[in-house]
Amino acid sequence: MTEKRKRRLEKLTDCPGVFRILLWNEKLQQWVEPSLGMRFRSFRTMMDANGKRKRVSQYFETKAQAKVFYLRSQVQGQFPKLPEKSKTEQGMLFGEVVKIWQDVWLPSKNVSTQIRYQSYLQHFRMFWSMPVEKISPSDIDLWIAEIRNPEYLAKGHSTRCDYKHEFSVLRGILNFYTSRYNRNYRLPFLKDHKPMLKVREKMKISKDLTVVEFQLFMDSLKKVCVEYDCEVIYYLAFMQYATYCRVQESAALHFEDFDFGRNRITINKKIQWLRVRGLEPRLVDGAKANGGKVIPMGELAGRVFKEWVLKSGVRKGLLFSIDGEMLSYRQIEYRYTQALQRANLPFRATHLLRHASLTEFYDHSKDLLLTAKMAGQRDVRSTMKYTKVRDENVIRTQKQMDEKLVGLRI
Repeated sequence: MTEKRKRRLEKLTDCPGVFRILLWNEKLQQWVEPSLGMRFRSFRTMMDANGKRKRVSQYFETKAQAKVFYLRSQVQGQFPKLPEKSKTEQGMLFGEVVKIWQDVWLPSKNVSTQIRYQSYLQHFRMFWSMPVEKISPSDIDLWIAEIRNPEYLAKGHSTRCDYKHEFSVLRGILNFYTSRYNRNYRLPFLKDHKPMLKVREKMKISKDLTVVEFQLFMDSLKKVCVEYDCEVIYYLAFMQYATYCRVQESAALHFEDFDFGRNRITINKKIQWLRVRGLEPRLVDGAKANGGKVIPMGELAGRVFKEWVLKSGVRKGLLFSIDGEMLSYRQIEYRYTQALQRANLPFRATHLLRHASLTEFYDHSKDLLLTAKMAGQRDVRSTMKYTKVRDENVIRTQKQMDEKLVGLRI
């Protein structure tokens, strides 16, 4: 009979309902995480059939899964108890539909999406005790007026520009009700509801970085990375531009993804940076919108790969890392922002390099389908944003017109 090992729970400071499981190691004489099996235990409060509150717990392999379990009870606790009623008289209440939606539909989404959608539910208090089929367009008008109220806005994030994400979740919940319970139910939304969700104008920032501006950015980024001893971000930026990638895809590139025999790069992974504090980044399969892409290896991508491999000594696994750990989004964003500011370039955001390289590719090829292939997009309508009309092209075309019209008499 094996001896039962000593075990204890360590409370996580970033999430009070989640505990790390630790086992006593006799050799090391210290508490360590289990190498296999469940590593976290999460507690949450639920209501039983008699309306009494009870505390339940569950074990999980990852902190993210445990945190989702705990946050579910936190969200539910923000709403009033649903009244007793006859379903034949009123139909299903909005709050009942939300609970079923949380149990059936939401778990199929990734952890970051679950946490984000759970946070949106706080904005739907007004509908919680209302029968779904009694929610009218006038109720939606009142809801929009409430969430756009200055006092309500003051409780949230100061940079909010609109409530379009929350609106899409509300629509999704009601569509869930339609598909499961009443195919004849008509959603209470009108065409003018979407424009009404705007709180203030969003600041528009150009993403059309020319090749000359890109070189200025990279020169500035090199100085920043040398100064702060993070040269990996410099090579990551070059690779992002050379492979037309989103930053989470370029940060997930592996040594094995580069096939010099067939001269191609396979991009079919991404790093998922969860936006909730305390949740660690993780590597997942697929790109943002599909399974990924395979593109020809350009001369720039090949050069960057060879130089970085020689400099870093990487021969397998993750191509870009710091001390064997995946890069965080904040590390990359902060250095990009510093470099752009030092180069006096009026841009921001890590998506800038993908947008710039694809715009340059289209400007050279004038082929929308080729650009969609390099972007890894199946719908060319998504690729249309890279088909910019650049000022230098307008000036060049005007000069050509001037040459043709020079002989006209006035």
